Amino acid sequence: MTDQRLRELFNDLAETLPEGSSRAGELWRQGTRSRTRRRRTVAAAAATVTALVVVGIAVSPEPVERGVTVYPSVTPTSTVPPPPGMDTAPPPSGEAELPTLATALPERWADIPVVTAVSGPVLALAEFGDGRIYLMKSGGRIPLDVKLGDSVDSAGNRGTPLKPNSLAPDGTMAAFPQKDEVVVVDLVIGQARRYPVPGFNEVVLWRGERLLVEQEEANYLLDLATGKVRRQPYKGFTGVAGYSDLRIVSPAEGGRTAIQEGGSEVKLDVEGITNEGSMPVGILGNHGWQRDGLVARSALADYDQAEEADVVVVADAATGRLVRTLLLPWGDAPDMRCGKGGCPVRGWIGQGTVIIESGDRLLGWNINTGALSRVADLPEGVTAYSLRSG
Repeated sequence: MTDQRLRELFNDLAETLPEGSSRAGELWRQGTRSRTRRRRTVAAAAATVTALVVVGIAVSPEPVERGVTVYPSVTPTSTVPPPPGMDTAPPPSGEAELPTLATALPERWADIPVVTAVSGPVLALAEFGDGRIYLMKSGGRIPLDVKLGDSVDSAGNRGTPLKPNSLAPDGTMAAFPQKDEVVVVDLVIGQARRYPVPGFNEVVLWRGERLLVEQEEANYLLDLATGKVRRQPYKGFTGVAGYSDLRIVSPAEGGRTAIQEGGSEVKLDVEGITNEGSMPVGILGNHGWQRDGLVARSALADYDQAEEADVVVVADAATGRLVRTLLLPWGDAPDMRCGKGGCPVRGWIGQGTVIIESGDRLLGWNINTGALSRVADLPEGVTAYSLRSG
């Protein structure tokens, strides 16, 4: 993305903000995958629990075993030394030289043909420039034939209904937040249901047979079996994707960053690692991801360590102990890696590899060896996506 395109993008985003709002905060909040984000106006269907037919979906519910190839760590020369134990990514211009990680995900999404049906598991969901959402499989991409409207916040800002955690971990279900409802699609039998959830629903996080639905002013837990909705004692966008109801919170000045579960919390000590020792709050699409007792999350790096960089932190969810960190320098225009949208975590591959979005590329970071690899290249036309992580 060019420097000129970056300026045009955020000027466009600024025009959607209500008068008197914080430009910096809102632009940061909407930055994730917004380099080519389309703003569409589609009327959402106002219906209660209704069955719809999804055309041409043939999905195996069997999980895919994803191979993990270990490569040597890549640590370039840096003018600012990283903290002890911190891995460092090469500059954006050096990513092409990284080895390729063998996974079930297609390496080049631009080359995947559109088909009406193909066997095999759903590996990802992706919205392309035509505004349609596709089921990504190894043999092609299939259009998802379900009527969806934009996700809308309380200020009237619109965005794609496809969120980073829309696809269930096993790839058999998908959930899309809508105003006053959540649409859940069974990708195996080809059926959709609409669950009434009041308010401006913006984020969905899978919790087994339930969904955590996040709004700016309220959070709800939706039971998919019964359709019952229970309001939670917290609000905002602090949830962590995964099997348990974890949250990462960064209180106001004087507080501490913590991992919360139920009524308990542990300190997440990121002083000297993230900017002001905090984690970003209220940024759609940039949340933590759980795997086997660990949680991964990205944030702005501490300015004393590196100017214009993101850092990915992996911590023990039960104790808050840091396990490993990765510094991602933004680089220089026009090849900036993170920018206002950040370099968010997008899931896990297997037990030890974190998936990180780096501009138009997905990287795999092995937390056992520090190795960094290329996972997939995303074409400019992909405006949103959700990966299978089961």
